[in-house]
Amino acid sequence: MAWISDELLAETIELWSESYGRPISEDEAVEILMNVKRMGELLLRLRREGDG
Repeated sequence: MAWISDELLAETIELWSESYGRPISEDEAVEILMNVKRMGELLLRLRREGDG
């Protein structure tokens, strides 16, 4: 994914590895970032629909 920079990936791995109590893989970090992105998109869509 073009929007996932090396820095964002590294920060995600660091943060979530601490939360999980184990090192997470790059694939897991990408999955987490994709899920957060989808949730953000859903919240924005719901907000827009609520304004109409």
